[in-house]
Order: sequence, then structure tokens, then C-alpha cells
Amino acid sequence: MNLKALKTTALAGVASALLAPVSANAETTILFNIFTPPSHFTWQVFQDWADQIHEASEGRLSIEFTAQSVAPPPRVMDAVRRGAADAGFVANIYAGPDHPGVQVGMLPWVHRGDSMATSIALQNTYERFFADVEEWPGLEVLSMYHFGGGSLCSLTDEPINTIEDLQALRLWSLAGNLGAMMSNAGVTIATGPAVQIHEMVSRNVVDALTGITYDSVINFRVADYTHSCVQFDRSPFSINFTHFINARVWNGLSAEDQAVLREYSGEHLARMIGETVNERALAGREELSQTASFAPVSPELLAALEAGAEPVIANWLETVGELGVDGQAALDFMISEVDRLSTINAN
Repeated sequence: MNLKALKTTALAGVASALLAPVSANAETTILFNIFTPPSHFTWQVFQDWADQIHEASEGRLSIEFTAQSVAPPPRVMDAVRRGAADAGFVANIYAGPDHPGVQVGMLPWVHRGDSMATSIALQNTYERFFADVEEWPGLEVLSMYHFGGGSLCSLTDEPINTIEDLQALRLWSLAGNLGAMMSNAGVTIATGPAVQIHEMVSRNVVDALTGITYDSVINFRVADYTHSCVQFDRSPFSINFTHFINARVWNGLSAEDQAVLREYSGEHLARMIGETVNERALAGREELSQTASFAPVSPELLAALEAGAEPVIANWLETVGELGVDGQAALDFMISEVDRLSTINAN
């Protein structure tokens, strides 16, 4: 074969390769960002989720995890949008003002101590009331789920029995609805990502904490500082999360692989997270009770916190109303779903 014929054959081969459809057996690796420490339960749950997807896709989809977070928790959505990772999850206190719908599960007195129930209720409520009115630019939402109810614990020798007891303390709190409710009740708060709580507690910056689960009190290494906790029938707060993938990565997947991700995310992943959270919350409460006392919330303290929560709920109703959503109907539906599905109370 002469040189001209050889070049012609080679160019034809390249053109054919470029024009041919991508093989259905091509493997895609998705880099998933995790901001929790390796000891946190999310690592094992997400690995199980990844294994299920790999098997269901017959090896076409492989999900790998970052050794450490590519961004601080509040910036994970932006990091995934710009491609620093292909996918990730975010605590919805950082989802921003464009996504008030996710807050329906984080409003006071919604969670009843069953994180599987609250996770599924959030999925159902968001799909019914908010999925068509909220946009997630640059992202494709795959799932939403709840962690456990937020604890309220004292790091001093005195338990929290009254609102005056709480007002006398410097309280670490997650930002958002919980922080606003506590501020409305006259409590001095300091906020920040939960992964930084050990630093604040160990340096005596705060002398009480609220917003993280009992097992997180242990995981974040503040159990040794915790002396007493208040228990609620309905939580003043329960944090939830959104699980997402970069929109360009999503659009580059075949319809078949998108279907696999949908099937094994959504309610399926919410159940996986919820079941694990329930197990760990119960175990964490039992372990923490060996060194800290637990007591039901007093009527006086509950009444003061409920008063502090009223403006938070009213503000949320107004905000989602501006989206054209009947916020009271959404909240009532969320609570009814939680009540219908709940079988345990790990608060």
C-alpha cells in the first residue's frame, strides 16, 4: 500500500471512530465528594450505594470518592458545578435562598425521631410541592434525606430545664432555622459547620450545643464534654441533605445509566440513609447516656422554644408563598407523612 492510500485509510478509520456511537459497555467513573470524616457513617452507606449502582449498571458506572472534601461544606454545590468533583451532597442549610422547599423538613416540630420516615416524607413532599418550581442550575438532584433530630445538650454540670438556663449559656447551633429560633428565644448562639464543632467545644468557645445527633456528638469527639441532654417528642430541628450530580456529567450519561442512578437514588437511598441513621441514633443515645443524663423537655422550656419558632415558620410560609406554593398545605402534608411513616423515636 502506498503512502497516499495509507493516509486515506487511516483518516477514514479516525472519522469512523468519531462518528460511531459510544459503546453501551463504556465505563464512566463519577468522582463523588464527601466532606464528613472517614469515621462518619456516610462513607459506608455511600460505598454500599456505589456498589449497588456498579452492579446494576453491569460495570458501566463506577463511583469513586474524594479522599477529602474539595471545598468547605457551604461551597460543595459550587465545587460540583465547576467540576472539582462530579457529584456530592450538601446540608440544606447551605442550599441557599433559591431552595426554600427543602426546608420543609427542617422546620421545628416536624421530625418525630424516625429518620427513615422523615427522609421518605421529604422526598414525597418535595416532589409534590416544590420540584416543579425550584431550579438547581448546573446540578441534577438525585435524592434527599434526613439525618436524626438535633440534640440539645449542656456542656456544664447544670442541666437545661428552663429558658433562663439556656439563655445563660453560649450555645453552638447549626445556622438557618434552628439558629433563628434560638436567637428569637433570646439565646446567644455561635454557628458553623458541624465538622468544626470539636474545635469550638474543646476551646471553651461554647458551653452548650444543639442541632447534631447523639451519635454525631460521639463522632465529632465532644461526648466527653457533654453532661446532660434534653429530649423532645418532636424535634426543634432535623437536618436534611440534597444528593446531586453535575448537570454536564448527567447529560453525558446514557438513558440506561441515568435510569440506574434514578432507581438507586431517590427513595431507595433515602431509605438506606434513614435506616442507618435510626440505628446509629438509638445506639448513640444509649452510649451517650452512660456518661450524660437525659430528661424530657420541660413544658416551660418547650413553650419558650415554640414561641421562638413561630416567626421562623411564618417566614418560611411567606417565602414559599412567593413561589406560588401553598406552604401550609406543604407543611401539613409533610407532617402527615412523617406521622404516617414513623415507627420509632430516637430523639
